[in-house]
Amino acid sequence: MKGRTPNGNENVVPLTGTNNPDALRERGKQLAADMKPDHLTKGGSKVYDRIAPHVCNPLVSRLNFYNMESFVLMCEALARHETLRKYLITPGVGETYISETRNGEQIKNRPEVAQLNETFRQFLTVARDFGLTPAAERGLKANPAQGQLDLDEDDFA
Repeated sequence: MKGRTPNGNENVVPLTGTNNPDALRERGKQLAADMKPDHLTKGGSKVYDRIAPHVCNPLVSRLNFYNMESFVLMCEALARHETLRKYLITPGVGETYISETRNGEQIKNRPEVAQLNETFRQFLTVARDFGLTPAAERGLKANPAQGQLDLDEDDFA
């Protein structure tokens, strides 16, 4: 190959703070803190603090002011789910109880089990909207320009 030999890393441009992963994480934390609503419950606030920085990360950027209420509902549903799960794994509680009826002993589910299932369904429904499940995330990455087809009037003739 002709020409002078390369002189080390003279053409390498160092990363600026805008694309640095640590800077992006910090930016996500800052955005989440700035947008955090003050009407969250204690449990919902803990869930928000745990999830929102990741969703606010500029590389992900799925949380905005206009969809904050949906995100708050998701945080509250997950907080209720975690509270119910902690209660059900308490020693001596369990998911079932024995009831004495005229037909003998029957094993029944606690009402909290139905509430646990419902809060999980509520969380999962909203989490899918934010792309927080593996399948939903794949769907968001696979169709970035969905709904923006470049069609002419002649295409439908």
